[in-house]
Amino acid sequence: MAGAADGAPGAATAITDAVGVAGLTATLAQLVSRFDGAKLEAEALTRAKHGVLDAIGVALAGIDEPVSKVMRAYAAELPVQDGATVWGSARKVALTEAALINGTLAHALDYDDMNRSMLGHPSSVLTAAFLPLAESLQLPGRKVLEAYVVGLEAMARVGRIFGFKAYDRSWHPTAVLGVLGVAAGASYLLRLDAAQTANALGIAASEASGIKKNFGAMMKSVHAGSAARKGLWAAQFAQRGLAADAAALEGKFGFCDMFNEMQTPQEPADAATRGLDIMAAGLVFKQYPCCGGLHTLLDIMLDLRAKQGLQAADVAEIECRLHPQKVAYLDRPAPAENLAAKFSVQYCVAVALLNGKVGLADFNDTIIFDAPRRALMQKVRITPREDFGSFECEIVLRRHDGSILSGRMPEARGSIRNPLSEAELLAKFEDCASVVLGAAQAKSAGAALLAIDQTADVSQMVGSLCPRG
Repeated sequence: MAGAADGAPGAATAITDAVGVAGLTATLAQLVSRFDGAKLEAEALTRAKHGVLDAIGVALAGIDEPVSKVMRAYAAELPVQDGATVWGSARKVALTEAALINGTLAHALDYDDMNRSMLGHPSSVLTAAFLPLAESLQLPGRKVLEAYVVGLEAMARVGRIFGFKAYDRSWHPTAVLGVLGVAAGASYLLRLDAAQTANALGIAASEASGIKKNFGAMMKSVHAGSAARKGLWAAQFAQRGLAADAAALEGKFGFCDMFNEMQTPQEPADAATRGLDIMAAGLVFKQYPCCGGLHTLLDIMLDLRAKQGLQAADVAEIECRLHPQKVAYLDRPAPAENLAAKFSVQYCVAVALLNGKVGLADFNDTIIFDAPRRALMQKVRITPREDFGSFECEIVLRRHDGSILSGRMPEARGSIRNPLSEAELLAKFEDCASVVLGAAQAKSAGAALLAIDQTADVSQMVGSLCPRG
């Protein structure tokens, strides 16, 4: 069987070919089946490694969230199988169920990374699928990273075709594009040929769903796990011979028509020369455990507080200016539960000013009703700004003495243009993972994950993600 690991001629550049006359489905299938992971540059592998590290860390930190408790209870009811590990435990379940559970845990805190091309959270989905698949197949750790790059590329390629239209039409890209990315990366790991990969993408296209109405509810977290599970299922059944329409992504009634009202998908003009998305757009890592659309505001507020010696008692009014796309789901003046608070400009900005930080301890169903926080939230108002970039924000703050303070930023720290260092990412992982593993084991687990590309058998490494004793 011709497959991803065969090192076919031209495979090093195939992944960046533009969509040709064959159409989107066939083009992506060819890219996946011809991809030569052995030729990936070191920096691409490092960035994928950081995504895996971050996803597992936030999954462990979120293990006691309400949605995670639902998933862990479900895991306890499943028969123990020689499949894949549920992170944070020694329990093994069927591969697709492990992907569902781990992906949900990784998105439970909304602390996982983002990608600007696909407008969603790639690592929670991709890691939850490919680490268990590699574990079950006893593959080398490098293969997880190669599949990650392939999966992200598939999501990003379709995401760049979509732009914001699907997002504005109420679809959640993490779910909708995530299932395609997993199907692509799993096809690579399973060494499917182009025809089988096209079937996997077509099966995944029928499985894709996820609505923004569930932002602020437990179900949003399940979007990541569901995409991981369905993408694996699509690749497994394509391997078994299940066929889908050969052009399921394009044409009338196709994937792009359904989600983006686009029957003839066309990539941006730079698609053939842009290179891998892991290098071009990269990953945006979160400093705060809340919606990424809030992070620029939080950076601004914390900067004003630190540089101006600002205190909550000084403030008469806080005006937050941001793009209307963000206002639509972040204007939540009185969130009634923890998950909704993660999508509230009013709550998160108030916490930043009051505490000088925004962390995991600021999000539970008790503390969000804290009286000083609620009082300060009343002083926050939101102004939509059509002229702002998607992630650009400004705060104009009026003090009781009439003086005005303001700050404006194009995007938050953590992006490819303003990145967090590996040391900062490792510190975040250790902080998150210590919730389950304790400080010493979290440190060793972080080191193991940063060396995953040197691991001969992933199944031997996964044990470091389970508490000892």
